[in-house]
Amino acid sequence: MRQNKETMLRTAWRWRIGALVLAPMVLALAACGGASGGEATPKPPAATAASESNPAFVKAQELFTANKCISCHGVDLAGRAGAKTNLQKVGSQMTKEQIASQIKNGGGGMPAYSTKLSEEEVGQLSDWLSSKK
Repeated sequence: MRQNKETMLRTAWRWRIGALVLAPMVLALAACGGASGGEATPKPPAATAASESNPAFVKAQELFTANKCISCHGVDLAGRAGAKTNLQKVGSQMTKEQIASQIKNGGGGMPAYSTKLSEEEVGQLSDWLSSKK
């Protein structure tokens, strides 16, 4: 009986220690997932003077935020998941067609959005992003 009680105590301590180790990791991952529930909705990426006057670019910025693109690319497009996620000058690195293909098909860690976005929405996003030079 004594050995069984010791085993139960060790198991209880392992669970507590495990919970203490896992809790910070879960919180860190939750912080990367974007807004949900009662959290404030993040603001769209900062607009430039040219994009503020272009309604299609404003719509693209709204799509970017609504689809939680900022969780990896950041509000300022500087990237939150490494250098590959920086979109601040993506228009000088990729053509509009390449950007559209990346959005639709994903790859390199990015999910595909071909089933989540219409052709028009992909076009708006690729137009907007290709202007980032």
